Amino acid sequence: MKLSLTIAKDVSENFPVLLRGDYVENIKKASQLGYDCVEIHVRDPRELNLDEILSTCEENHVTISTLGTGLGYVVDRLSFTNPDKEVREKAVARILDHIEVGRKLGAKVIIGSMRGSIPDKSEYKKYEAFALECFEKCLSEAENKGVTLLIEAINRYETNFINTVEEALEFIEKTGSRYLKVHVDTFHMNIEEGDMAESIKTAGSLLGHVHFADSNRRYPGMGHIDFKKIIKALKDAGYNGAIAFECLPYPTEEEAAKGAIENINPLL
Repeated sequence: MKLSLTIAKDVSENFPVLLRGDYVENIKKASQLGYDCVEIHVRDPRELNLDEILSTCEENHVTISTLGTGLGYVVDRLSFTNPDKEVREKAVARILDHIEVGRKLGAKVIIGSMRGSIPDKSEYKKYEAFALECFEKCLSEAENKGVTLLIEAINRYETNFINTVEEALEFIEKTGSRYLKVHVDTFHMNIEEGDMAESIKTAGSLLGHVHFADSNRRYPGMGHIDFKKIIKALKDAGYNGAIAFECLPYPTEEEAAKGAIENINPLL
């Protein structure tokens, strides 16, 4: 398993990534701290200077594990369940841009907040159908480009649509695509899963990506989650992908980035 550092350019201090600012400089910092890769959170991936990012990665022996797409929802309110068809189409177009950039960077693409919520639970099937239609369009392109998409199970306080690993697996089955995998996050799992290790075991070979954050969303070791048990479950499930630290940058960005890798490396 590889360790990935989350980075973004312009986000608030409450957005859960560890380093903010220039992508290139943060890729260099990730390498200096001992990270294998970075996870880039970006509102519009077309703003990325891919040549500069790729050359910096090569020079610093770092890869891009994943692209986070949540800023498209946070900033632009784009989602796959929006009642407005035009908004849904814009959401799909934004993810298609991420897929193209993911192809060039060799990265998986996360679909977390961008899938949206269910505005009216009495019409659940209708909004689920909206989401499935959007996913099918994105998955068609992902299959053509050889890019894996990730559906993240997010806690009930942030969305009412796909909160658990089991729900994510059920949704994947409905798409029928091998290019859609489960994405778990220990912060969300701590709220939603009865037994995090068992949920990881249930995901098994469909587990595509992992976020680590402690129970208080600070870096591992600052809360009460048993990461030794989580890592054992990941190994037992045969997971060999990236673990990205999607944590709040406390007490400071660099202290959190350093503390995360120092606390998890010995457990690996």
